Amino acid sequence: MHQGMIETQVSAGCLLFMHRACTDLQKSDAADCALYAQLAATKRHPRFAPSSAWHDTWLAALIRFGWALNTHETLSCPALDLGPGSVWTWLKSNWPLFMPNDMLVDGESVLKRSFSSQPIQPAVELLAGHALEPIVPKSGDVQRGQKVVLQIAFLNENAALSVALISFAHRTALKNDFLFETLHPADIVGNIDLRFYSLRLMDLVYTPLRKNVSQALEDRRPTLVCALAGDDT
Repeated sequence: MHQGMIETQVSAGCLLFMHRACTDLQKSDAADCALYAQLAATKRHPRFAPSSAWHDTWLAALIRFGWALNTHETLSCPALDLGPGSVWTWLKSNWPLFMPNDMLVDGESVLKRSFSSQPIQPAVELLAGHALEPIVPKSGDVQRGQKVVLQIAFLNENAALSVALISFAHRTALKNDFLFETLHPADIVGNIDLRFYSLRLMDLVYTPLRKNVSQALEDRRPTLVCALAGDDT
């Protein structure tokens, strides 16, 4: 797949890659559901809570919108087992066969090109603002670390949605461009949790909901959705 075949946007704490062969409606449906599901989960549970409640609510929201779960995989890996590496390399090394490897490779190239040309950009700031737990000095923070809860989603040419979620705690505050930063096991608190989902939208379920979902997000998109710099190249 050529890098020009995907377009990229940040939707709160989700990095969303969409194949340009998809229709505008398919892309808007995926983007709206990706954002709404995060908001629905955050309304009920803190994103950075130690339990899986936020993730479970997020997935339940997607299913309620008509995203049928085809298959999934969940891993909880000791940091020593993964070794030194970046968030991206940890995902790559555990990437299941049912996830789109071609879009993962092209997505990495798109990100590195964008970050290299514009290391400081609104999309990076937006993603970090939602995927990285805000640091509030208080007793116990050194032991607990900064929590990372990041989603990376891919909408392929057949409009199938694949979502990877990675969550862990880092002993020190991470930089906004943390995706490719080399992290070390000694700096990870607890395990690194990886979740992978393959889903497909059932139009009969989502069509009656589409208008209300879109309208509910009208005031949220301007501050929670941002295209990656250089995406139109």
